Amino acid sequence: MTTALWLALISSLSGLAGVTLGAVLASRSQSRQWTRDRQVGACVAIVVQSTRVQLALRQQWRRAQRVDWAPWNEALAEISLIATTAEVVDAAGEIDQLFWQTTELDRGELNNEIAWEAAVQGMEAARLNFINVAKKHVIGSRGRLERLPVRRPQSSEAWPAGPSPATSGPASG
Repeated sequence: MTTALWLALISSLSGLAGVTLGAVLASRSQSRQWTRDRQVGACVAIVVQSTRVQLALRQQWRRAQRVDWAPWNEALAEISLIATTAEVVDAAGEIDQLFWQTTELDRGELNNEIAWEAAVQGMEAARLNFINVAKKHVIGSRGRLERLPVRRPQSSEAWPAGPSPATSGPASG
C-alpha cells in the first residue's frame, strides 16, 4: 500500500472514531439530563402532593372529609424509583411518617387548634427538610431555605386585613 492510501485509511478511521465517540458522549449527556429532569419532576411531585395532603388532613380533621392518598402514594413511588440518593428518598419518607402519625392523632388527640398547629409545624419542617435535601442532591444547589414560602398567621394571630397605605411591608406583630 502506498503512503497516500495509508493516510486516507487512517484519516477515515480517525473520523469514524471521532463520530462514534461524539455520539457516545452525546448519548450519555442526554441520558444524564433526562434522569435529572425526571428527578426534579419527582421532587416537585413530592412537594406539591405533600402540600395537598397537609391541606386535606386539615379538612379531614375539621370537616371529617376523607383524604385521597393515591396521588401522594404515586409521588412516593416515583421518587423511590427515580431518586439517585437515599437521602432524598429518606426525606420523603419522613413526610410520609408524619402523615401517618397525624392520621393516627386525628382519631382523638387532634382536638383543638393548638394540637393541629403542632402537627402542622412538624409536617412543614419535614417538607422544608425535603426541599433542602432535594436542592442539594438533585439540583446541586448549596443554598438552603430557612423556611417555606407559606406565610399563614399562627392560629393565635389575627388575620391581617391587608397592607395599609401607611405600611410598605408585611404587617408586624
